[in-house]
Amino acid sequence: MNHFLLSTLTVGLLLLLFAVGDSYASEREKTSAMRLGRMKAMSCAGCHGMDGKGIERNGKWVAPAYSESAILRDDPEKLALIILKGIRKESEHYSGAMGGMETVYDDRSLAAVMTWVRNQYGGQDDHITADQVAEWRKKFSDHQGPVALGEITE
Repeated sequence: MNHFLLSTLTVGLLLLLFAVGDSYASEREKTSAMRLGRMKAMSCAGCHGMDGKGIERNGKWVAPAYSESAILRDDPEKLALIILKGIRKESEHYSGAMGGMETVYDDRSLAAVMTWVRNQYGGQDDHITADQVAEWRKKFSDHQGPVALGEITE
């Protein structure tokens, strides 16, 4: 085999291995995020329910069902804003507001929770990264208090 052909095949094989390796690493990272997200999302279950169907008490919802949430299917930045800052009670159908979780979750944990909830209940097949969350945390750092629903549905 001539030297040029051997070099070309070697480079091609290395590129293929890097591409497969990146894909495998990415899938492994998502799997890890899903496991961590499921565990960390237990703090969400107190209001959204262990099954994600929401919890109703005395005729009012503590929190909405994940499966009925358009926010889970929408831009993940909106979900990040809600989780970081909380959301106001704007309907008599709910018993209270959701408090912000920006001091509860670090970037990696919040990315994992968002990945798990969006994939499990929002029909998404994505992987939110800690870098994305860090970017959103910085972007929303000046936002004070809970979000109004109108801020995320505009």
